[in-house]
Amino acid sequence: MQQDREHPLYHLDAETRKIAPSELTLVATYIWVDDELKALQAQGFKLPPKQKHQKATLAELLTLAICKIRPSAVTLLLQGQDLAKGYLAAKTTLKAYFPSLPHLSRFYRVLQKAQGLLAHLAMRLSGGRGLLQVVDLKPIPLAHGHRVHGLSLPEAAVGVGPLGAFGGYVLMPVMNERGLFFRWAILPGNARETWGRELLGDLPAVLGDRGFRWVQGIKTPPYRVRGGKVVETGWKGWMGRVRNWIETRFSVMVRSLGLHRIEVRSYWGLVARVNLILLVHNLIRSRVLLRMAGIEL
Repeated sequence: MQQDREHPLYHLDAETRKIAPSELTLVATYIWVDDELKALQAQGFKLPPKQKHQKATLAELLTLAICKIRPSAVTLLLQGQDLAKGYLAAKTTLKAYFPSLPHLSRFYRVLQKAQGLLAHLAMRLSGGRGLLQVVDLKPIPLAHGHRVHGLSLPEAAVGVGPLGAFGGYVLMPVMNERGLFFRWAILPGNARETWGRELLGDLPAVLGDRGFRWVQGIKTPPYRVRGGKVVETGWKGWMGRVRNWIETRFSVMVRSLGLHRIEVRSYWGLVARVNLILLVHNLIRSRVLLRMAGIEL
């Protein structure tokens, strides 16, 4: 396996099909989730209560949320498929593993109630802040065109992204030098970099793009002011390469994890989906499941 391949389609799914049965990755995911939940309970962490008449366990439902299910095989970790289609396929193709799955709407309700748990698991995987941090903004578009004016979710706003105007939110994540997200905030779509001061206030050695030049303590590339004068910031060449790491992580979350096509009807449903995507990203990047499945030492 080539270590420079960052995309999960390269270093997870293909290798899993070659080396181990697809069910092995599903079992490894379930074991990891179940062990983490038991450890949190032992530490006094309060897990979301069961829904009425819920037969499937929380570990089973979170495992299905993490895994994407195709009719022909089990593929790992949200590889670009729709969450609803994957879950409905699981009710038939994986009935031997999960005999008592609830209705899709109840599954969504469980995920929404577990949004804090998803964030906690993602932060545990990240290992906290490191010696060097990187921050950036990533649009989360929920509507385009004339639909931006009909978006009624709380604090949603019209902003400008790579594809033009959109209605929705902006994700401001902070990544450590290991490429794992350990802190983030969901802001309105028209948010500016300065809105994240509180998120970054206590962090040492943070790299950002030129938009963060007004945030105290953030190292940014040199920028021009009116009149053409260049303001030097002490930016080094290697800092640009490190800062670009976060763009690679964004690419993975968009192309493979569906960050660009979240469809929700409530704000807390959005928070749950974003937390789930960040959890899956950290799970991929940390390579925990590869080691559990015996694919990587």
